[in-house]
Amino acid sequence: MRANTKAANVLTAVEGIYEDGEVELLERPEGLQRARVIVTFLPPLPSEPSREREEARNRMLNQMREGIPLGGPPYPTREEIYKRDPKA
Repeated sequence: MRANTKAANVLTAVEGIYEDGEVELLERPEGLQRARVIVTFLPPLPSEPSREREEARNRMLNQMREGIPLGGPPYPTREEIYKRDPKA
């Protein structure tokens, strides 16, 4: 037996986010209490970095904040660097 309702004859598309095995809809479809669904996975937008890329970016920024060890202090003063040998 086929239902003869407007909701049964119209396809409705709703955007959502899939994460950790769950789909979260970004809006609630009107007039639907229960329905069959087909979930289609879209490629990420360029503005949405992947989790791995975001983690790599954060590691790089942390390394930049910490700096690169180049031997450390004590650094010679300008006078010590350009000190002339009195024997010369």
